[in-house]
Amino acid sequence: MRARLLDAGLATIVARGVAGTSIDEIISTAQVSRGTFYKYFDSVTGLAARLAHDLAQEIGLVLDPLVSEQPDPALRVAVGSRMMLHFVRQHPVIGRLIVKSGWPDVDDSHLFFEVVRRDIALGIQLKRFEPMPLDVAVSMVAGVLLGGMHSIVGGAAENYPEQATVRLLRGLGVSAAEAARLAAARLPHPVLPHEGIVARAIARGGAPPEP
Repeated sequence: MRARLLDAGLATIVARGVAGTSIDEIISTAQVSRGTFYKYFDSVTGLAARLAHDLAQEIGLVLDPLVSEQPDPALRVAVGSRMMLHFVRQHPVIGRLIVKSGWPDVDDSHLFFEVVRRDIALGIQLKRFEPMPLDVAVSMVAGVLLGGMHSIVGGAAENYPEQATVRLLRGLGVSAAEAARLAAARLPHPVLPHEGIVARAIARGGAPPEP
């Protein structure tokens, strides 16, 4: 039932954003009662937050093994950032959902932030990045990625992921030449699971779920 509610909220939030989505519309699409909705969520905002959390978690589970195989933490940040932004370019419905759900919320329960903290901390330890508070570095990464998703959904240039990654690496203290080299490195090809919220969102393309 929770999955039905999430699916029902998914298409509406992608189309109209959290503010334009009502509980009545979600329960009508999901064909459940208002009481059933409140059993799982306290508001549309709460449903959107869970949707964004689950989405980010699934994407992180796909991308992290590919990022983690890179020995250099600076390359991990470069590869992870570019893969995320290219993923949104390839699947714009995911970008619209993430942007309109207000992700990322800096919450340690997100695998995304756990991975970013790990790689930034290692980069500082190995002197690949300048010393800085981890919270500042994580916010920098999150800001570049969320801003990048907004830009890509809005029709940014094809090489935007590379441009954004160069600026992110520069902000972390990587030299201009090194940042350009890392942002041009070959990317792995992530394989999406056939089931889960990401697959459902891509398959539906933002269209309302069948009753």
